[in-house]
Amino acid sequence: MVDMTRSHTNAVEVRGLVKHFGATKALDGVDLDVREGTVLGVLGPNGAGKTTLVRCLSTLLVPDAGTAVVAGYDVVRHPRQLRRTIGLTGQYASVDEKLSGWENLYMIGRLLDLSRADARRRADEMLERFSSPRPPSARR
Repeated sequence: MVDMTRSHTNAVEVRGLVKHFGATKALDGVDLDVREGTVLGVLGPNGAGKTTLVRCLSTLLVPDAGTAVVAGYDVVRHPRQLRRTIGLTGQYASVDEKLSGWENLYMIGRLLDLSRADARRRADEMLERFSSPRPPSARR
């Protein structure tokens, strides 16, 4: 039985989000609520502002007006904390196909502000967990 009186927490709350690129208004007062534990698909034609919205919500762009809170963090006032909480990838492969699996994991660790030693250790841990040995060429 579903408790209809229980309040639900939103993972994303957007109010009046606006973003301009010169004279072009890419976002024109977007309002959006996404409840925790749900999946949201954003559909629309090219130029509708989908990518701009995602970039604002992930702190890659700063909105010109409005507010956006993701995972409890304001995207403008607390971008660093939000980046440590969320993950973002494009629709294409987010790994460098010329690098080994270990090298890709190491690179991601460094991008996430891990020290060199911690990034190496974490890459080793992840590969061990999934039973793939670190290649000799990547051992330093």
